[in-house]
Amino acid sequence: MMKTLVTVGPESLNLDDLTYFAEKTKLFRLNGSHSTIEWHKKAISMIRDVSPASFILMDIPGIKPRTENLELINITKGEIIHFGEGGGSNKFKTIGLSKPLPKYPSDLKSFSVNDGQFIFETIKTGEGFVVGKSLSEFELLPKKGINLPGSVYNEKLQFEIYCEFLKKIEELSIDAIGLSFVQTGELAGKMRSLAKDLVIISKIENSEGLKNAKAIAKKSDAVMIDRGDLAAEIGLHGLYSAVETIALQTKLLGKPLIMATENLETMINRETPSKSEVMSIAHSASIGADCIMLSEETAVSPNAKLILGWLDGFGREIEHIKPKLSSSPNEGRYKLIWNALSNFPSIPVLIVSKSGYAIFDYFATNPQSELFLVSETKKIIKLSMLYRNSIEVIKRKIGNNTPIDTVWKVIEENKLELFRDVDQVVAIFVSRYVNTPRANSLTIFDKVDFEKETDMK
Repeated sequence: MMKTLVTVGPESLNLDDLTYFAEKTKLFRLNGSHSTIEWHKKAISMIRDVSPASFILMDIPGIKPRTENLELINITKGEIIHFGEGGGSNKFKTIGLSKPLPKYPSDLKSFSVNDGQFIFETIKTGEGFVVGKSLSEFELLPKKGINLPGSVYNEKLQFEIYCEFLKKIEELSIDAIGLSFVQTGELAGKMRSLAKDLVIISKIENSEGLKNAKAIAKKSDAVMIDRGDLAAEIGLHGLYSAVETIALQTKLLGKPLIMATENLETMINRETPSKSEVMSIAHSASIGADCIMLSEETAVSPNAKLILGWLDGFGREIEHIKPKLSSSPNEGRYKLIWNALSNFPSIPVLIVSKSGYAIFDYFATNPQSELFLVSETKKIIKLSMLYRNSIEVIKRKIGNNTPIDTVWKVIEENKLELFRDVDQVVAIFVSRYVNTPRANSLTIFDKVDFEKETDMK
């Protein structure tokens, strides 16, 4: 069953809502683009109080430019608006931006604000600014993002922004960081090396990220598809195929996949979702999404508990949907695991993983088996919480013991649970290191071998 990642915001930062959230999920998100560090510190403390073992993701404010208006601005249809610095005019409104504009195509015909919701026809472009005519009447709230299709962001500046924010939050008790507008695997890899103890979730949100989706997924611990910015950047016509492509590349590498943006936004102001939202969530399940992320639905909506409760119920209705990969990882290092386990979905699998390689290799096979994860690494244990599969975690120091010794002791200590309904368990240990006492192994353990000393009835 897909899991739910809830965003905690000003409306839901209270004991009643957080307690309810913790009953439905253990996955929490904070948006670093909003509120102060002190607010986030308070939020984390409250989450830990109601759910000590929860998974907390902090989205790092990225390079995306946002409007700097402090109050709501009414914009009329046909009104000309100047966004950015320089080249302004007294003839029309000027709205400042929080970040420099990305490098955009010279033939930019249109752009948008608020995740593509409001479109502007391009009137003029220049260094650090863009001028457009609004195609609709709307209210522009503060801190709304601006999207220029086909843009390429400055990766050096992006890395600097990430690093600066990491310093601000280094004292906070978080488990993961979300990186906005990741465009290359190189950037994801640099952040993964820098923040070694944190789960790195790369958000793919523009044409450059889409082009490099496989490389990004390879260098990340998990991938989030932000359909709002992605649609605004590449156009609605290309959204479906883009989502399918990113999902396939992510799941073939065994990485968790999170689906974000407008999952249940209709319910912010009503008690039931739209039919299109229902079908969208079901589609996410069919392409292998592990998590559905709720943003404004739980951050600013008074219906947060209603929304989360509905999604929890619907998740149970569609949990029979098994993700179908368009191609099988039936080659290379995955082949042995795939061939050995694909015909035995009822046999529990025990994975020993210290670095995470084993768990990635296993999930690349699109498994259906019950999984027991043996690990001493906090990051890997936290990462396992993102997968849609049910995972039982066994915390144990692995050290330099051989796989057989480690696994034998684990099974002996947990035999009642492991052999509860079956007579065999498959154990997997994957090593990527040279000159160690570990080796790649797949071993079948029989219940009878563990019944000699203790009655297991």
